[in-house]
Amino acid sequence: MILCAAGDIHGALDRLYADVLDFERAIHVSFDWVLHVGDFGIWPDAHRVDQATRHHDGAGDFPKWIADARVAPRQTVFIKGNHEDFEWLDARPTREVHPGLHYLRNGEVFELTAEGESLRLGGIGGCHGPSNFERPSRSLAGSSKRHYTRDEIERLSVRSDLDIVMTHDAAKGVRFPRHRRGEGFESDAAGLDELLARTKPRVCFFGHHHTRLDADVHGVPCVGLNKVARPGNLVAVEMRHGERGYAVIGEWPRR
Repeated sequence: MILCAAGDIHGALDRLYADVLDFERAIHVSFDWVLHVGDFGIWPDAHRVDQATRHHDGAGDFPKWIADARVAPRQTVFIKGNHEDFEWLDARPTREVHPGLHYLRNGEVFELTAEGESLRLGGIGGCHGPSNFERPSRSLAGSSKRHYTRDEIERLSVRSDLDIVMTHDAAKGVRFPRHRRGEGFESDAAGLDELLARTKPRVCFFGHHHTRLDADVHGVPCVGLNKVARPGNLVAVEMRHGERGYAVIGEWPRR
Protein backbone atom coordinates (compact mmCIF):
# COMPACT_ATOMS: atom_id res chain seq x y z
CA MET A 1 0.00 0.00 0.00
CA ILE A 2 1.32 3.45 -0.92
CA LEU A 3 0.51 6.13 1.65
CA CYS A 4 1.13 9.87 1.82
CA ALA A 5 1.48 11.33 5.33
CA ALA A 6 0.78 15.07 5.45
CA GLY A 7 1.55 17.76 8.01
CA ASP A 8 -0.51 20.76 9.16
CA ILE A 9 -2.23 22.69 6.38
CA HIS A 10 -4.49 25.08 8.36
CA GLY A 11 -7.21 25.17 5.73
CA ALA A 12 -5.01 25.16 2.62
CA LEU A 13 -6.82 22.19 1.06
CA ASP A 14 -6.29 23.37 -2.52
CA ARG A 15 -2.53 23.61 -2.01
CA LEU A 16 -2.41 20.26 -0.20
CA TYR A 17 -3.99 18.30 -3.02
CA ALA A 18 -2.10 20.20 -5.73
CA ASP A 19 1.08 19.14 -3.93
CA VAL A 20 -0.16 15.57 -3.48
CA LEU A 21 -0.79 15.21 -7.22
CA ASP A 22 2.54 16.86 -8.11
CA PHE A 23 4.25 14.50 -5.66
CA GLU A 24 2.64 11.49 -7.33
CA ARG A 25 3.89 12.59 -10.73
CA ALA A 26 7.39 13.21 -9.40
CA ILE A 27 7.79 9.73 -7.90
CA HIS A 28 5.54 7.86 -10.37
CA VAL A 29 3.00 6.45 -7.92
CA SER A 30 -0.67 6.82 -7.06
CA PHE A 31 -1.43 7.16 -3.36
CA ASP A 32 -3.96 4.75 -1.92
CA TRP A 33 -4.57 7.01 1.08
CA VAL A 34 -3.52 10.41 2.40
CA LEU A 35 -3.02 10.45 6.19
CA HIS A 36 -3.27 13.84 7.86
CA VAL A 37 -1.97 14.62 11.36
CA GLY A 38 -4.33 17.45 12.30
CA ASP A 39 -4.79 21.19 11.91
CA PHE A 40 -6.46 20.23 8.67
CA GLY A 41 -8.48 23.42 8.94
CA ILE A 42 -12.07 22.22 9.31
CA TRP A 43 -13.92 25.52 9.55
CA PRO A 44 -17.22 25.15 7.65
CA ASP A 45 -18.34 28.56 8.90
CA ALA A 46 -15.68 31.26 8.51
CA HIS A 47 -17.29 33.24 11.34
CA ARG A 48 -16.58 30.45 13.86
CA VAL A 49 -12.80 30.34 13.56
CA ASP A 50 -10.76 30.60 16.75
CA GLN A 51 -8.67 33.66 17.55
CA ALA A 52 -5.34 32.18 16.46
CA THR A 53 -6.79 31.08 13.12
CA ARG A 54 -8.38 34.50 12.60
CA HIS A 55 -5.03 36.23 13.13
CA HIS A 56 -3.00 33.86 10.94
CA ASP A 57 -4.38 31.54 8.25
CA GLY A 58 -8.10 32.33 8.36
CA ALA A 59 -10.85 29.81 7.61
CA GLY A 60 -9.07 28.55 4.49
CA ASP A 61 -10.63 26.57 1.66
CA PHE A 62 -13.08 24.31 3.49
CA PRO A 63 -16.13 26.64 3.35
CA LYS A 64 -15.74 26.79 -0.43
CA TRP A 65 -15.32 23.02 -0.64
CA ILE A 66 -18.64 22.62 1.13
CA ALA A 67 -20.38 25.23 -1.04
CA ASP A 68 -19.05 23.65 -4.25
CA ALA A 69 -19.49 20.03 -3.06
CA ARG A 70 -15.85 19.40 -3.86
CA VAL A 71 -14.62 15.81 -3.59
CA ALA A 72 -11.14 15.07 -2.25
CA PRO A 73 -9.04 13.73 -5.15
CA ARG A 74 -7.49 11.11 -2.85
CA GLN A 75 -9.18 9.33 0.03
CA THR A 76 -7.98 11.06 3.19
CA VAL A 77 -8.09 10.19 6.89
CA PHE A 78 -7.38 13.00 9.36
CA ILE A 79 -7.27 13.51 13.11
CA LYS A 80 -8.06 16.81 14.79
CA GLY A 81 -5.41 19.39 15.48
CA ASN A 82 -5.79 22.17 18.00
CA HIS A 83 -7.37 24.51 15.44
CA GLU A 84 -10.60 22.99 14.06
CA ASP A 85 -14.34 23.40 14.55
CA PHE A 86 -14.55 20.58 17.10
CA GLU A 87 -18.28 20.95 17.73
CA TRP A 88 -19.03 20.57 14.01
CA LEU A 89 -16.74 17.55 13.70
CA ASP A 90 -18.24 15.80 16.73
CA ALA A 91 -21.75 16.36 15.40
CA ARG A 92 -21.12 14.49 12.13
CA PRO A 93 -23.12 11.22 12.03
CA THR A 94 -20.45 9.28 10.11
CA ARG A 95 -16.67 9.29 9.79
CA GLU A 96 -16.87 10.64 6.25
CA VAL A 97 -17.53 14.27 7.12
CA HIS A 98 -17.17 15.41 3.50
CA PRO A 99 -16.77 13.35 0.31
CA GLY A 100 -13.37 11.67 0.54
CA LEU A 101 -12.51 13.15 3.95
CA HIS A 102 -12.71 10.75 6.91
CA TYR A 103 -12.40 11.99 10.50
CA LEU A 104 -10.70 9.61 12.93
CA ARG A 105 -11.80 10.43 16.47
CA ASN A 106 -9.43 10.12 19.40
CA GLY A 107 -8.91 6.60 20.65
CA GLU A 108 -10.49 4.97 17.60
CA VAL A 109 -9.06 2.78 14.84
CA PHE A 110 -9.51 3.11 11.08
CA GLU A 111 -8.91 0.25 8.67
CA LEU A 112 -7.12 1.35 5.53
CA THR A 113 -7.93 -0.92 2.59
CA ALA A 114 -6.60 -1.05 -0.96
CA GLU A 115 -6.42 -3.87 -3.51
CA GLY A 116 -7.10 -6.60 -0.98
CA GLU A 117 -4.63 -5.30 1.60
CA SER A 118 -5.46 -3.71 4.94
CA LEU A 119 -3.60 -1.71 7.57
CA ARG A 120 -4.82 -0.52 10.98
CA LEU A 121 -4.48 3.15 11.89
CA GLY A 122 -5.01 4.61 15.36
CA GLY A 123 -5.25 8.28 16.20
CA ILE A 124 -4.90 10.79 19.03
CA GLY A 125 -5.51 14.32 17.81
CA GLY A 126 -5.20 17.64 19.59
CA CYS A 127 -2.35 18.93 21.71
CA HIS A 128 -1.33 18.33 25.30
CA GLY A 129 -3.10 20.44 27.91
CA PRO A 130 -2.12 19.69 31.52
CA SER A 131 -5.34 21.20 32.87
CA ASN A 132 -7.52 18.86 30.80
CA PHE A 133 -5.41 15.71 30.50
CA GLU A 134 -6.96 13.89 33.47
CA ARG A 135 -10.52 14.99 32.76
CA PRO A 136 -12.99 12.59 31.07
CA SER A 137 -13.03 13.35 27.36
CA ARG A 138 -16.84 13.55 27.38
CA SER A 139 -16.63 16.49 29.80
CA LEU A 140 -14.63 18.70 27.44
CA ALA A 141 -16.50 21.42 25.59
CA GLY A 142 -15.70 24.34 23.31
CA SER A 143 -12.01 25.17 22.94
CA SER A 144 -11.08 22.54 25.58
CA LYS A 145 -11.66 19.95 22.86
CA ARG A 146 -8.31 20.98 21.39
CA HIS A 147 -6.70 18.78 24.05
CA TYR A 148 -6.47 15.01 24.19
CA THR A 149 -7.18 13.12 27.43
CA ARG A 150 -5.83 10.13 29.31
CA ASP A 151 -8.99 8.09 28.82
CA GLU A 152 -8.67 8.47 25.03
CA ILE A 153 -5.09 7.24 25.21
CA GLU A 154 -6.13 4.32 27.41
CA ARG A 155 -8.83 3.33 24.93
CA LEU A 156 -6.30 3.12 22.11
CA SER A 157 -3.48 1.64 24.19
CA VAL A 158 -5.24 -1.72 24.56
CA ARG A 159 -4.75 -2.36 20.84
CA SER A 160 -1.82 -4.58 19.93
CA ASP A 161 -2.57 -4.74 16.21
CA LEU A 162 -1.86 -1.19 15.06
CA ASP A 163 0.35 -0.64 12.03
CA ILE A 164 0.32 3.15 12.24
CA VAL A 165 -0.42 5.73 14.93
CA MET A 166 -1.08 9.38 14.11
CA THR A 167 -0.79 12.02 16.80
CA HIS A 168 -1.04 15.75 16.38
CA ASP A 169 1.45 16.61 19.10
CA ALA A 170 4.91 15.06 19.44
CA ALA A 171 5.29 12.34 22.05
CA LYS A 172 6.96 13.29 25.31
CA GLY A 173 10.73 13.16 24.94
CA VAL A 174 10.95 14.07 21.26
CA ARG A 175 13.68 16.68 21.02
CA PHE A 176 13.82 19.48 18.45
CA PRO A 177 17.28 20.87 17.62
CA ARG A 178 15.55 24.07 16.45
CA HIS A 179 12.14 25.17 17.71
CA ARG A 180 10.10 28.34 18.16
CA ARG A 181 10.25 27.70 21.94
CA GLY A 182 14.02 27.53 21.96
CA GLU A 183 16.92 25.44 20.71
CA GLY A 184 16.80 21.90 22.04
CA PHE A 185 13.12 22.08 23.04
CA GLU A 186 11.82 18.72 24.24
CA SER A 187 8.14 17.81 23.97
CA ASP A 188 6.29 17.38 27.26
CA ALA A 189 3.15 15.89 25.69
CA ALA A 190 2.37 13.36 28.41
CA GLY A 191 0.74 10.05 27.54
CA LEU A 192 1.71 9.85 23.88
CA ASP A 193 5.02 8.19 24.74
CA GLU A 194 3.15 5.62 26.85
CA LEU A 195 0.76 4.99 23.96
CA LEU A 196 3.65 4.18 21.62
CA ALA A 197 5.40 2.02 24.21
CA ARG A 198 2.27 -0.08 24.69
CA THR A 199 0.99 -0.37 21.12
CA LYS A 200 4.36 -0.59 19.29
CA PRO A 201 3.11 0.47 15.84
CA ARG A 202 5.39 0.26 12.83
CA VAL A 203 5.52 4.06 12.60
CA CYS A 204 4.04 7.18 14.18
CA PHE A 205 3.35 10.36 12.22
CA PHE A 206 2.90 13.71 14.00
CA GLY A 207 2.67 17.42 13.23
CA HIS A 208 1.87 20.53 15.32
CA HIS A 209 5.48 21.72 15.57
CA HIS A 210 5.84 22.58 11.85
CA THR A 211 9.18 20.77 11.65
CA ARG A 212 10.37 17.85 9.54
CA LEU A 213 12.02 15.56 12.09
CA ASP A 214 12.85 11.89 12.57
CA ALA A 215 12.84 10.54 16.13
CA ASP A 216 12.58 7.31 18.08
CA VAL A 217 10.22 6.80 21.03
CA HIS A 218 10.48 3.46 22.82
CA GLY A 219 11.73 1.85 19.64
CA VAL A 220 8.94 3.29 17.48
CA PRO A 221 10.09 5.40 14.50
CA CYS A 222 8.38 8.81 14.69
CA VAL A 223 8.12 11.07 11.65
CA GLY A 224 7.47 14.76 12.29
CA LEU A 225 5.93 16.61 9.35
CA ASN A 226 6.36 20.21 8.31
CA LYS A 227 3.67 22.81 7.58
CA VAL A 228 2.06 23.03 4.15
CA ALA A 229 4.30 24.28 1.31
CA ARG A 230 7.43 23.79 3.40
CA PRO A 231 9.98 21.04 2.66
CA GLY A 232 8.90 17.77 4.24
CA ASN A 233 5.19 18.56 4.50
CA LEU A 234 4.46 15.32 2.64
CA VAL A 235 6.21 11.97 3.16
CA ALA A 236 5.39 8.94 0.99
CA VAL A 237 5.77 5.47 2.46
CA GLU A 238 5.17 1.96 1.21
CA MET A 239 3.82 -0.48 3.75
CA ARG A 240 2.72 -4.07 3.23
CA HIS A 241 0.16 -6.02 5.20
CA GLY A 242 1.74 -8.60 7.50
CA GLU A 243 5.21 -7.11 7.33
CA ARG A 244 6.88 -5.24 10.17
CA GLY A 245 8.77 -2.46 8.45
CA TYR A 246 7.99 0.29 5.97
CA ALA A 247 9.93 2.19 3.33
CA VAL A 248 10.08 5.95 2.77
CA ILE A 249 9.90 6.52 -0.98
CA GLY A 250 9.98 10.29 -1.14
CA GLU A 251 9.29 13.69 0.43
CA TRP A 252 7.59 16.83 -0.89
CA PRO A 253 8.40 19.63 -1.26
CA ARG A 254 11.93 18.36 -1.44
CA ARG A 255 14.38 19.41 1.25
